[in-house]
Amino acid sequence: MDSNMHISHLGHRSGAAVLFLHGFLESGAVWLPWAEKMFPNSTLYIPDLPGHGKTAPREQGRAFPDWSEELMSFMHQQQLTTSRIHVIGHSMGGYLAMEMALLFPRHIGKVVLLHSTPMPDTPRQIERRKRQIDLIKKGRKSLLIKNVGLSMLAPENRERLAGLGSELNCQAAMCSASGMINTLEAIMNRSDYRRVMSQKMKDVLLITGGKDPFMPADYYKTLLADFPEMSHHHFPGCGHACFLEVPDSSGVIVKRFLGIS
Repeated sequence: MDSNMHISHLGHRSGAAVLFLHGFLESGAVWLPWAEKMFPNSTLYIPDLPGHGKTAPREQGRAFPDWSEELMSFMHQQQLTTSRIHVIGHSMGGYLAMEMALLFPRHIGKVVLLHSTPMPDTPRQIERRKRQIDLIKKGRKSLLIKNVGLSMLAPENRERLAGLGSELNCQAAMCSASGMINTLEAIMNRSDYRRVMSQKMKDVLLITGGKDPFMPADYYKTLLADFPEMSHHHFPGCGHACFLEVPDSSGVIVKRFLGIS
């Protein structure tokens, strides 16, 4: 399968292959320069997912399964070894990472969920996404992307990372209305990944933030109770983007979990 996604492929390096999956309203650029700095010896795959960055929106369909198959096909065309691919997913990217683990269990190694979850949407989350879709259809997309970058960060980090917040806003502005709608529907219709977790929880790392507006403490603590063998690291002073707010510390945690030097 030829890929119509814009995918940055950084080097045929000797180390492990790592796939980076960005969140909603982001693009692959969100991972740079963190990925290059923290994983200099690895082969890196960094796509713009459909409707984001330089990748055009797709027609509605199987969405996450289709995206997963397209990504895996591309990586198999590039990959010269049979080693498993590690996947790091931020927020929505974590959902897609779990989809890939569901569809390609023999090819996916460890999974890092940055401020994400293997659980399906709650009724409250579904209603919020439906309201967002309604706003977009009414031509009010700007309300959803206004200051979206800074809103991800912990309040104490916003002044220090103001430039980064502006860059995240620019990435959000690149998303088309149709791409946003299709993505929100894909998120709502994603699979239930609890079965994957029951088989793979030892290979999953969850990273959470104490100031994350989208994943409160009672939610992730329930996850930890449901999946006790899942690895977990918590950054009390982070919002929804530890790899941006504490890049060095989060990089060390992720590399240790993946066994990457």
